[in-house]
Amino acid sequence: MESMTARHKAVSWIQRYRAVVLLAGALAIGAIAAIGTRNYIAEQVAIERERLQPQHEEVDVIVAKRALQRGEFVSPDTMAIRRMPREFASSSLVRPDRFDAYVGARLSMPLSAGEPLIAQGVDGGDASAFSTKVRTGIRALTIAVDEINSMSGMLQPGDRIDLQLTARPLTQGGAGMPAEITKLLMQDLLVLATGRQVRQQAEEGGRARVFTAITVEASPEQSQRLIVAQRSGRLTATLRNRDDRAVIDPKALDINDLLGLPAAAARRRAPSLELIVGGQGPLRSVGMAVPGGVAAPPDPGNAAAATALLQQLGSAAGAMPRLNGQ
Repeated sequence: MESMTARHKAVSWIQRYRAVVLLAGALAIGAIAAIGTRNYIAEQVAIERERLQPQHEEVDVIVAKRALQRGEFVSPDTMAIRRMPREFASSSLVRPDRFDAYVGARLSMPLSAGEPLIAQGVDGGDASAFSTKVRTGIRALTIAVDEINSMSGMLQPGDRIDLQLTARPLTQGGAGMPAEITKLLMQDLLVLATGRQVRQQAEEGGRARVFTAITVEASPEQSQRLIVAQRSGRLTATLRNRDDRAVIDPKALDINDLLGLPAAAARRRAPSLELIVGGQGPLRSVGMAVPGGVAAPPDPGNAAAATALLQQLGSAAGAMPRLNGQ
């Protein structure tokens, strides 16, 4: 009896709020349909994206940071690392793990910004011949250095240096020893190698590298001058920024210039030519002063005149009468 009464009440309530119940049911069914549709669309979009843009494994390659011309150096300043799909990375592309083998080499072809570096596009990369790093018409010359000239081992291939020459000028005769003079001999020389190292390298364990020679790039004429300079005086290297290509006016400087003192003049007695007058008696000195007090090579004209004078004096002495039986 009670169950029938409850059922009757429920039916009466539904009949009374029929519109509300239908609306709520419709909203619930619509929400379920909307959620299902959204999930279906998202799933289909993901499938389509995967089909159009498949996920490829990528690798790192070396590319040009900027537009590079043929002959420019491969270095961390000109190259960068980029990622690209593995299937597009051919075996000729230079990878980061082999980049050190190409540092210091020259490009044999121009590169656009972002273009990958290939092994065939480099002169001297991974090559055993050091001559491939020397440009046509240019020479490589090795210079002995000490700890000062090697910048305490911090000098690297690819750096640019100036060379100062310190030497004593040559003198003639018995002039005193002149003061040492220092002059800028060469400017903007490219360092090709330090010791046997031909590419840049970081310090190992915080210790500077040790080498006793550097190889620089020079023209044939500069090479000849450097050879003479090494045998005549002392060379000192000064490091400059790689982008600093300014030409400096070379001026000679000695200790007097540095201290603001007048230059020391060489003082020496003027040489004279000794002539024998007659066959007896003391020697008479006929002085022939040399301008500036600097010894000059004998003048053939003066020598001939002196010979004629000696002949005249000898003839006159022979014609003189003997006195007291002498």
